[in-house]
Amino acid sequence: MIMPPTTVAQTLEQLWQQGETAQAQKKYPEAERIWRQIIQLDPNSAVAFSNLCAALFRQNKLDEALIFCQKALALDPKLPETYYNLGLVLYDQKKLTEAEEMFRRAIALDDNLGLVLYDQKKLTEAEEMFRRALALDDKYVYAYNGLGNVLRDQKKLKEAEEMYRRAIEVDDKYVYAYNNLGNVLRDQKKLTEAEEMYRRALDLPDDTTGTPTTAHTLAHNGLGLLLQEQGKLEAAIAEFEKATKIDPKFEFASNNLQEARRLLSLQQQPEQIIALNNTKYLPQEDPLTRIKRSIVKISVVFTGNAKGTAYGTGYVVKRRGTTVWIITNRHVVVDRDTEQRADNLENNLEVEPYYGENLPNLPRDRAKAKIIQITEPQENLDLALLEVTGLPDDISPLTFHQGEINPQTPISIIGHPESKDWSKYEAITIGIQSSSGNLLIDVSLAVGGSGSPVFDQEMRVIGLMFKTINESQIDSSGIGFAYPIDRVLQKLAQWQVVVP
Repeated sequence: MIMPPTTVAQTLEQLWQQGETAQAQKKYPEAERIWRQIIQLDPNSAVAFSNLCAALFRQNKLDEALIFCQKALALDPKLPETYYNLGLVLYDQKKLTEAEEMFRRAIALDDNLGLVLYDQKKLTEAEEMFRRALALDDKYVYAYNGLGNVLRDQKKLKEAEEMYRRAIEVDDKYVYAYNNLGNVLRDQKKLTEAEEMYRRALDLPDDTTGTPTTAHTLAHNGLGLLLQEQGKLEAAIAEFEKATKIDPKFEFASNNLQEARRLLSLQQQPEQIIALNNTKYLPQEDPLTRIKRSIVKISVVFTGNAKGTAYGTGYVVKRRGTTVWIITNRHVVVDRDTEQRADNLENNLEVEPYYGENLPNLPRDRAKAKIIQITEPQENLDLALLEVTGLPDDISPLTFHQGEINPQTPISIIGHPESKDWSKYEAITIGIQSSSGNLLIDVSLAVGGSGSPVFDQEMRVIGLMFKTINESQIDSSGIGFAYPIDRVLQKLAQWQVVVP
């Protein structure tokens, strides 16, 4: 039977996701089976052959692994991952000279291969690659720094500290190593030493080549968090202001600045807080007021990698008595780099209701939240369900509308993109993505907009905005993605949450 091209494409995409998930979860026999299926459907995929080689290697099937790595190279001789996989196979076969040559070729093709593996959350493979690179060149400063990052994510803090110190020994002008050393020292509560490292980073020329921002932006941000931890809020604010001046688009620095100012205001005027039950600023005649009351601003503190505060959006799907349940994105409440949940530490996860317009410059009260359900990292849904107690009685679930969503349907979105709290913006639908079932919208998703409800013209919820791990899916082209509300409600039903 000949399958239609769309069916093949969907099957391939689903299989790729399953294969990558199995590999990431170290379910190598399952991964092997899936890569073999993919090769049957796409016999010219060098990456599939290379991945199969890796899965076989992890099962110690060295002879088979060798064959499939060689087939991958025959299809594409410029894949650095294949040379890396082949190097591992040859090394275990005691062919050390040949193995070294493969590692050299991998590094020659992409000297950032370890970083690529690290960004893909393949920590074991990234660690191996960095160590191989250092075995070939013990002056390779980026490998020391990269290995330090891997070890820090693995909670091996002393070993990570040692790698950053070695990076500085090799190149005492490598500013990112000072930042990272400051971070890992702060993790170990060595605050005086950490502060010294951040300040030494700032004494060096800035480096604008790294991600997610410049070295000095990161140093000011890290130093600000450290000073805030010590209760030195005014000094922390000064550092966050310097960070935002260098890079206004670095969300964590601008968020941290807001949070530090809020904490200082709470410290100086604790009696002036706008309480949860305060409704005096709500525009009662505005029909959007009731809807905005059901949409919350989520505040999350991530301690990993010296980031700080992140914001997202969520909305009420159910209420029973004083308890409400709020749906949002998984990545809003879980650090994608460290997999740290925001509710692991006290006060790390809070929600703020809509208080109205023309608010005085006073701190606003928040309610603590806890995560009660969450999708797995490899699932094709990025969702989390929060439980909150104590929000005012008028905050109720939004109205949902299921069914087909046609292209060119006018919609609106309410959220907190780029700190424009409870802003409403108009858009139109483009259609449904055939491979995933996701809703395509002609608006790009700004920072803070994740988890926003998508409304039809009658202000019924038809979707939930999200931001995928694959950043290229939401880009400057102005195309955003949302989950149709049908998929969200199906997941809630699986979690045994019955919505009105």
